[in-house]
Amino acid sequence: MKIQVSLIPEEGSQVEYTIDGDGYREVLQNGGGIDFRIHPARVAAEIHKILETVTLDVSVETALDLDCGRCLESFTLPVQSGFRHTLVPARDGDDQKADLADEDISFGYYQDDLIDLDALVYEQILLQVPMKPLCEEACRGLCAQCGVNLNAAPCECRPGAVDIRLEALKKFTVKKQP
Repeated sequence: MKIQVSLIPEEGSQVEYTIDGDGYREVLQNGGGIDFRIHPARVAAEIHKILETVTLDVSVETALDLDCGRCLESFTLPVQSGFRHTLVPARDGDDQKADLADEDISFGYYQDDLIDLDALVYEQILLQVPMKPLCEEACRGLCAQCGVNLNAAPCECRPGAVDIRLEALKKFTVKKQP
């Protein structure tokens, strides 16, 4: 959704809409190896403007289809995020790539009297993707020897069995130097 800054009334405005998750498919495919699917996202935003400064209070509800980092099973992660973002018009000479402090992370620029709210929402959704997604905290993962999903069934591997390729390491000893 594009917001035209000059049309924002003095008393502010509220916007509610839904973003179809398929709209992000192209961005995900070109996004450098991120592999998940976004369900449709419900977005509610309060928009306020003082002179040229625009403040957005946004809440997002959606879900992500991810693969577990331990057992490789697919699961759905619900996402609820709220954020505030302050935008000012970009001007020639502004150093938009300068190092930002923690409090500046919710600050940005808009150009040509337009704000792309969908881009800000997508960024917040990406921030909710965990570094190591887990289907559940107690996920047992896969057996290192036979590959069976330990959440679904126990494996038949012998405890302490060593891969035959590593058998020679049992004879390896380290000599202490004086």
